[in-house]
Amino acid sequence: MTATAVAASPLDRLAAVLACPSCHGPLDGAYACVPCGVRGDRRGGQLRFGGFHEAETRDDPLNRMKETVKRRFGRVYPLAIQVVSPVLLRRFVRPFLAGFDLDRELVADLGCGTNRYDPRLLCVDGSPYANVDLVSDLRALPLGDATLDGLVSVAVLEHVPDPQAHVREMWRVLKPGGRLVCYVPFMQPFHASPYDYQRYTRPGMERLFADFEAVDVRTGAGPTSAMLWVVQEWLALLLSCGSSRLYRLLTPLMWLLSPLKLLDVLLARHPDAAVVASGFVVEARKA
Repeated sequence: MTATAVAASPLDRLAAVLACPSCHGPLDGAYACVPCGVRGDRRGGQLRFGGFHEAETRDDPLNRMKETVKRRFGRVYPLAIQVVSPVLLRRFVRPFLAGFDLDRELVADLGCGTNRYDPRLLCVDGSPYANVDLVSDLRALPLGDATLDGLVSVAVLEHVPDPQAHVREMWRVLKPGGRLVCYVPFMQPFHASPYDYQRYTRPGMERLFADFEAVDVRTGAGPTSAMLWVVQEWLALLLSCGSSRLYRLLTPLMWLLSPLKLLDVLLARHPDAAVVASGFVVEARKA
């Protein structure tokens, strides 16, 4: 990629790899695929090919609250989650990204939310947050075959109805030799964003990414994180006395227990931590 391309915006870099999300054929200058009738919509520095409808993000009460906070506070939201969430994530993403020359190699964060790890990262999500470059259904990305050097997927697979389709898209858009890092939950309570469908064991992740090579599955968030999240929800249920409204008010207060997650600095390294881990990190490479 030339120096001119490096200086370009993420959306300008995206233009070189765009394709129809249905047939994967080329798009015209208006971001349209004439044979399929698919058309993208550019709004400022953001390109939209579908994504979530507003009503979908408002169905679940807790997700409705999260969406309000995300839209109001933007990039502050991921920082707050790092403080109160019983899941430690950034220590896996940053080292992974350090293995790329982001000025020359194109890496996408699928399901980025309001987070942006690096200004050169291509941010993709189903919701049109201000930091998102490409709004799209993650099961049908408007990207050509073998166009990306790397992929990041953090806490996304539990929220898509067909994770196999999502992983197949990862495989399709990665170049040969391209790498991915993916965080997935195991022992975690329900958390809609805007939906929540499944959980994964370590063998389950190895099977899901079986088409890749050099698949490394390890504990991403340990037993304390798993226990703490459940206890927080249990306390909110107990103290709410059967009131859904009081439960939703109490849940954020339970996050005061979150500093206990630091015990996982030790417990996550236990050889049997995977038995009750909060989640797993997968790193893999396309052959």
